Amino acid sequence: MIEKELLSAALSATSEGVIIATVRHDNKPDRIIYGNRAFEKIIGFDNASIINHKYNLLERLSKNTPVTEDEIVKAITAGKSIQCIRKSQTKSGDYFWHELSISPVLDESGTLTHIIGVLHNINERIHYQEKIEQQNLLLKRKNQQLDELASHDFLTTLYNRRFFDRELTRLCAFHQRYQIPLSLAFFDIDYFKQYNDYYGHNAGDRALRLVAEKINQHFSREADICARYGGEEFVVLSASDSNEATFLKHVEAVRLNIEQLAIPHKKSTSAKVITVSAGIYVAVPLRGMSPNYFTEEADHAMYQAKQLGRNRVAVARHIRMASG
Repeated sequence: MIEKELLSAALSATSEGVIIATVRHDNKPDRIIYGNRAFEKIIGFDNASIINHKYNLLERLSKNTPVTEDEIVKAITAGKSIQCIRKSQTKSGDYFWHELSISPVLDESGTLTHIIGVLHNINERIHYQEKIEQQNLLLKRKNQQLDELASHDFLTTLYNRRFFDRELTRLCAFHQRYQIPLSLAFFDIDYFKQYNDYYGHNAGDRALRLVAEKINQHFSREADICARYGGEEFVVLSASDSNEATFLKHVEAVRLNIEQLAIPHKKSTSAKVITVSAGIYVAVPLRGMSPNYFTEEADHAMYQAKQLGRNRVAVARHIRMASG
């Protein structure tokens, strides 16, 4: 049998906080009868303050405790230990994280007489985990920003051509499988090179942003994709408008709204303000058809609009069958 003085010296030497408490007749923790030096140091109370104190001293100090008193009683009544991680407050008001392990003490007849609680300060570990979580969150945000940059046009904030081409391929496959029409519009700013040459590139960039904003405002539904295709060219891919007449109405509204911006353009022969020509193509993708077929047809229709005098919308009516 280990002598009481030797056991006391061992408990005083350990860095783990150790308490011993009695239990009531219903096996609930009752009064604290022992606390070692490490326990005093951890919670900031001296032994004189805690001896014979109700065990719920710890409960009053604890926050975010996932283990209830009933769970503790159930475990120790069954002769089992129970562990939890808790956030507690010291006498001075500082919070700290610790692991608490509660174990039952039985007498020779198997009756529960005491419980032993061992506290392990894990502040450093929790703070490290929080730091890692913060770094992971920061990394996630940076990755999201990189994804945003990789999929969007820097000047207009619309999607870029790379993202558009990828979505066009995906949606063509889906719409071909379920035989649903897909709508695509191709916009081109009329006489934009002449505008840039006369007004300068800063004015040209501003005009591109304003045109992009009008397109994006009108096609802002979840199933719409607006992208800068290149230079002064923009595309809209819509899975919402499966009816050609409806889609034409929306594209015509965009054309009119851009004209109504009234951005002066002295070098245009179609109007004295910036305008756009547009072409649309609405169809169910055919089996074996290249996704580029949609942009080609809408582009051809856009050139028809330019040949007819610009500042108008043309519709692609013919279908060139895919080879193979």
